[in-house]
Amino acid sequence: MFSGANIQVGAGRYFQHSGALKVIGEECLYWGNKVYIVTDEIVWAKTGKIVTESLRTAGVPYVLDIVNAPSCQHTFEQVAASSIKNDADVFVGLGGGRVIDIAKGASKEADCRIITAPTSAATCSAYTILYVSYGNDGSVLGSLFMDREASAVLTDINVVIGDCQERYLISGIADAMAKKPEFAFTMMHIGEDSELCTSHIAANIADYTYNYYLNHTHEALEDFRAGRCSDTLENVVCANIMLTGMVSNLSTGGKQLAIAHNVYDAVCYQHKSVREQYLHGEIVGLALPLQLAVNGSSSAEIREMRDFLKSIGVPTSLKAIGVPTDGDTVETMIKYTHFKTDPDDIILLEQIRDSFSEIL
Repeated sequence: MFSGANIQVGAGRYFQHSGALKVIGEECLYWGNKVYIVTDEIVWAKTGKIVTESLRTAGVPYVLDIVNAPSCQHTFEQVAASSIKNDADVFVGLGGGRVIDIAKGASKEADCRIITAPTSAATCSAYTILYVSYGNDGSVLGSLFMDREASAVLTDINVVIGDCQERYLISGIADAMAKKPEFAFTMMHIGEDSELCTSHIAANIADYTYNYYLNHTHEALEDFRAGRCSDTLENVVCANIMLTGMVSNLSTGGKQLAIAHNVYDAVCYQHKSVREQYLHGEIVGLALPLQLAVNGSSSAEIREMRDFLKSIGVPTSLKAIGVPTDGDTVETMIKYTHFKTDPDDIILLEQIRDSFSEIL
């Protein structure tokens, strides 16, 4: 049924509560004997004391690696080699998407377990079995897949809500909302795989989170601004990280055709200075009206999405983020987006071209 591939639904254990980082020591002890921590300077300055105290209390030795390099194969191999040299048997990816992707890639190279500890709710990277590899030119080479799911995810509410900018939460919402229209597009193009029960479950979860965001995001943001850790706000965090990650994991072995995400790839490759100013989910969210238009959604649904994005502060046009919208630039982006999605589908190229005005 699944061509011999194993199905990895998500993490072995998922923790989401205030003070979750305080149990990282005992969680690491449950899975291994020596920890290799991958993080960055900013995150370590905020969380290092909590993490080291928890590891010391649990009696778990660790190696700290502050990684400033990009998420690419060379980095994965370097970090993996260092972990092997230090006899570590479990990784901890502590930080945002880049750091967690590096930790996941290195854990695969070293054949080690991994625990992820996201410090924002900006992406589902902490929960997914895939990680993104970039080229030296900044282009997205593609998604790679771990051989085993994350052993545990520790989402500390004190960090992702209490010590993180609102912008990151909003970016995660926009990124997660892409799952419904992108997966609907995928289901229309993958043939027999669209009949798999896992595909339908993924679609149902994506539909649930999409509607939850439309109905509850403003309430959650009000709670965030007021410092209230409400059930609604925690539900949004859970949807951003766990439920959206589960959709990716169930999506027919990673066969996702994602126009909105491929527009993000185009910006990464062709407009690096713009990419440096915006978060992943902000650019993906910008492209959602295009994805909906290619899907054949009504003008009312596209307008509802654009209005929603504007209401939470997500840019809704390439011009708004500083991407030139002259004919040659737009055509180059159209062709790149098509190439990354399905280069053999000429009809799709015309659909993208006809709908691209939605994001200009």
